[in-house]
Amino acid sequence: MIHIFPRGSIWKKITGIALTLMMLSVTIGSAIQPMEASERLRDRYSNQSKAASDQIDVDSISKPTYRQVAEHYKQTGNSLDSVKEIIHPANSYSAFGGTAPASQVVGDGSKPTLVWEKGTDWIEWTVDVPASGLYNLTFDYYPMPGKRLPIERSLFIDGEAPFRETQRLYFYRIWADQGEPTQNNQGDDVRPSQVEKAAWVSAPLTDGNGLYAEPFQFSLSAGKHVIRMGFIQEPVSFGQIRLAPASETPDYVKVKSSYDASGLKPVSKVDIKVQAENNPVKSDPTIRRESNGDPLVEPASELKFRLNVFGDWRWRKGGQSATWSFTVPEDGLYKIGLKVGEWWGNGLPSYRQIQIDGKSPFKELELYPFTYSRDWRIETLGKSANEPYLVHLTKGEHKLTMVAQIGPFQPIVESLATESKKLSDIIRRIIMVTGPTPDPNYEYELDKRIPGLLEEIQALAGNLGLQIDALRAISQEDTSMANSLLMMKNLFDHMVAKPDSIPRQLDDLNNSLTNLGTWLIDLQNQPLVMDYFMISAPDVKWPGVKSSMWKKMGSTLKNFFTSFRKDYTGIGSVYKGGASGNGDDDILDVWVGRGREWAEIMKEMTESDFTKKTGIRVNINTLPAGQLNSGSVNTLLLAASSGKAPDVATGVGEQLPLEFAIRDAAVDLSKLPGYDSVEKQFLPGAMVPFRYNKGVYALPETQDFNILIYRKDILKELGLSVPQTWDQVGQMIPVLQQNGMQFYYPPTNPQDRSPLGFATFLYQNKGEFYTADGKSSGLSTPEAYKAFKEWTELYTNYKFPVYADLFNRFRTGEMPIGISGYWTYVLLSTAAPELAGRWGIAATPGHAQANGEIDHTAGGQIQSVVIFKQSKKQQQAWEFLKWWTNKDVQAQFGRELEALLGVEARWNTANMEAFSQLPWPEEDLKALSEGWKYFKEQPFVPGGYFTTRHIANAWNRVVLSGENVRESLEQAVKDINKELEAKQKEFGVSP
Repeated sequence: MIHIFPRGSIWKKITGIALTLMMLSVTIGSAIQPMEASERLRDRYSNQSKAASDQIDVDSISKPTYRQVAEHYKQTGNSLDSVKEIIHPANSYSAFGGTAPASQVVGDGSKPTLVWEKGTDWIEWTVDVPASGLYNLTFDYYPMPGKRLPIERSLFIDGEAPFRETQRLYFYRIWADQGEPTQNNQGDDVRPSQVEKAAWVSAPLTDGNGLYAEPFQFSLSAGKHVIRMGFIQEPVSFGQIRLAPASETPDYVKVKSSYDASGLKPVSKVDIKVQAENNPVKSDPTIRRESNGDPLVEPASELKFRLNVFGDWRWRKGGQSATWSFTVPEDGLYKIGLKVGEWWGNGLPSYRQIQIDGKSPFKELELYPFTYSRDWRIETLGKSANEPYLVHLTKGEHKLTMVAQIGPFQPIVESLATESKKLSDIIRRIIMVTGPTPDPNYEYELDKRIPGLLEEIQALAGNLGLQIDALRAISQEDTSMANSLLMMKNLFDHMVAKPDSIPRQLDDLNNSLTNLGTWLIDLQNQPLVMDYFMISAPDVKWPGVKSSMWKKMGSTLKNFFTSFRKDYTGIGSVYKGGASGNGDDDILDVWVGRGREWAEIMKEMTESDFTKKTGIRVNINTLPAGQLNSGSVNTLLLAASSGKAPDVATGVGEQLPLEFAIRDAAVDLSKLPGYDSVEKQFLPGAMVPFRYNKGVYALPETQDFNILIYRKDILKELGLSVPQTWDQVGQMIPVLQQNGMQFYYPPTNPQDRSPLGFATFLYQNKGEFYTADGKSSGLSTPEAYKAFKEWTELYTNYKFPVYADLFNRFRTGEMPIGISGYWTYVLLSTAAPELAGRWGIAATPGHAQANGEIDHTAGGQIQSVVIFKQSKKQQQAWEFLKWWTNKDVQAQFGRELEALLGVEARWNTANMEAFSQLPWPEEDLKALSEGWKYFKEQPFVPGGYFTTRHIANAWNRVVLSGENVRESLEQAVKDINKELEAKQKEFGVSP
C-alpha cells in the first residue's frame, strides 16, 4: 500500500485537526439550536393573555407614578381660590358590584354611613366638579372589626387609575398600648398588649408607604366625574367624601411673616416635657415602647428591663405614624426639641413628617431630616439649634404627630426598582443563550445574539451613576451603599467594554440583582428612636443628653455583675416550685423552643387568661429551637435522663415525641379527658407523626406547608398557566428549559436533609411508608415503586436541579416556578419588594384520580406540644395544652405576635380555624386552605429515622450513580427492614 503522506507527518496532524474542527462545529451548531428555538418560543408566547387566576395586574407598573404626574401638574398650575369644598355623603353611591353595601350608624355618629364589607367588589360615586383644576380627595372613615390589618382599596376616576399608587390605598387603624407597663416579680417591665382604638378618622388620600409627604392631587375638569373604589382587604365605614382645591403648604419664611403681622410673640420660661413612651396612638401596632440602657435615658433602666423609649428599629416603615397629646399654658410661639437617636442607615438620614394638630405648620416640617449620629442628641426643629422654627400654639391641648417618610430617597427607590426589573430581564435573556451554567471557554458572542444588550447594560450603568450622585448629595459623604452601587456600575462598564466577559460574570449579575433588592428595602427603612420631646419657650436652654464614657462604663459593670444572679432564661414572673422544685401543684414548668419575644407574649397571655381561669401558675423558660429537635443530644433528652424534665415543652420537633413515647417518657394524650374534641381542631394528616402503639403523644402547634410558588409575569410571557397536575408540569418543562429556565422541586428538606419530596409522590400514588402495624417498610408495593420512579425521573429525565437557592433564583427569573415551604413564602413577602404583585401561590401539583378529582397531598413540617411522664402535674399540664391549642388562644397569639414583630413573624398555627382568622392575604389564604385539605405527614416508628436515610441513599444511587430504579428501591427496603427489626428487639416490641 502506498501512503501519500508519510506516517506521523505534519499533514496527518493537520488533517486530524480539521476533522476535529468539523465535529466541533456540528456540536456547537446543535448547541445553538435550543437558543434559537427559545427565541421563537418567546416570540410565540409573548402576546398571550394573562391567566384568569391572576388578581393583580402585573402590567400595572407601566402606569406613571404620582411623582411623574405631579411634575406635570406643577407645569399646569392651579387657580381654584373661589371654589369651595365639595361634600358628598358616602352612602349616596351611584353603582356597586357584588353585594350591596349596608347603611347604618357606626361609632359615635348620628347619621347612617356606608358600611363596606367583603362581598362588595366595588362602589362608584358620581360627583359634580364646578371648575377645572387640582383637588385633594378626603375620606372620613371608621375602621370596622376585621383581621386587624390596614384597610386597603383601589381608586379609579372615570375608569382609569390616575397614577400607579392609587391601585393600593391605605386607611390605617388606630392602635395604642392597653395601659401602662406592669412589673413582674423580677422588677422588669411587662410589655402591654396592643388594642385598637375605634374612632372616626378624616384623612386625605396620600401614599400609605411614605413615598410622598403631600396628599395626592387629582386633576379634574369641570363637570361630572365617576369615582370608583375597589375592595382589596378589610371592612370599613365611609362617612363623607370631600373634594377640596389643592393648596401648597407655605414655607417658614411666609409663616413667620404672618406671625409678625398678627403680633404673635414668643412665650417665656415655659418648658414642657413629654416622654415618648407614654402611650401615643399609632397607625401600626408594631411601633412600640422599647428598652434602652443608656444612663441618661428617662426613666433610667437601673439594672432592670425598662420600656423607656419609643420607636427604634420597628419605627422604620414609610407611613407609620405616632401621635402624642400635650397641653400648653398660654398662647404664643414655641420651639420644639426631640431627644432622638438615629444610628442606622450607614450614614444616611431618616425622615419624618411633623404635624401639629393634624397638619404640618410649614413646608420645612413636611419632610424633616434626622441626620446620622452614634449618640443621643436633642434635635431642635429648625435651621440649627440657634435658629429654631417657632410654632404658634393656643392655650390648651394639642397633638404632635410624626410620620415616617421615605423623603428624597423616593426617586432613588423608584429608579432602583426599575433597574432591578431591567437587570432581571437582561439576566433571563442571557440565560436563554448560555443556560444557567455557561461554559467559560466558549465565546457566546452575546452582543450579536441579543440585540441591544450592550446598550441596555450601558444605560443601567449610567442610571446607577445618577443614583450614586443623589445618595452622596443627601448624605454629604460617601456611604457603603453608594460605594457598593459604584462597584456595580464599574462591573457594568467592564461588561460593555468586554462583552465576552459577560457569561463568566453571570454570578456577579445575579449577586447584583440580589443587592439591588436589599438596597431597595434598606432605602425604605427610616428608623428613629425617641426618648422624649419638649415644647418650650425660645429662651429655655435644653439639657445635655450625651452620656460620658465613665457613666457608660459604670452602667456596663453594674449589668455585668447583675448577670451572675439573674435568671435570663425565665420569662416574666418566676415562681418558686415547678416541676423540678418543691412539687407545688399550682406551678407548671413550661419550656419554649422559640425566641424571647414569642415567650413573652405567651407568658403575658398565660398570666392574664389561663392563670386567672384555672389558678395554675406557669413558669416559662426559653431554649434554642434546635434543643427541642431529635437527631442529636439535646437539652430535653438530658433533662429527662436526669429526672428534671419540664411538665410541658412547646416548639418540639415532630420526631422527638416518638423518641420519648417508645421509652415511656411521654404522656398518652388520647387517654386524657376531652381529647376527642381537642383532636378535631387539627388536620387528620397532622396527627400522623404523633401516633404510636394506639396512643397519641403530642399535639400539633405549628404547621409548615409545601406550596407551589410562581412568577405571574414570566408565566404570562411564556403563555403558561399554573399547573394542577404533574403531567401538566411535564408539559411545561420543555418551554421553560428552551427559555433557559427551570422548575424547582427540592429532593430533600433543606433543614434536616430528609427526602421530603418523596412523601408527596408516595401519598399521591396511595402508598405508605410502613405497613399497617408499623413493623415493616411499606415501600415494597407497586404504588411505592411508581412514586419512587416518578420522583427520581424529575432529576434523571427532566433534569431538575438537585439543589438551588430558590429565593434568589426566583427573584432573577431563572426559576419562575417551584415547590417551597413557609419560610420562602415569608421571605418573598417581606424581602423581595421588586416582586410585589408579580408572584402567587397555589396547591402542590397532584395526580388526577378516576373520579376526576386531583389529589394534591403534600407534607410539611410540624412543631408540637408534649407532656412528660415525669411530671407530677399531668392533669394541670393537660389543662394548659387544651388552653394553648384552642382556636381563640392561637388566633390571639398570632395577632399579638404579628402586631409585635410584623408580617415576618406571622404565626403558622396548626389549628385550622385559628389559621383562617389570621391576617393572611385573601388570595393566599384561599390557596393555602386548598392545599391544607390534602396535608399528610410521615409517620414515625422505632427505627424509622433510618427510613429517610435509606430513601436518600436510594435516590443518590439512581440520580447520581445511574443505578436501576427498582434495584435501588429494593435495597433500601431491605436496609430499612433490618433497622426496624433491630429497634423492635431493642425496645421489646412483639413481632
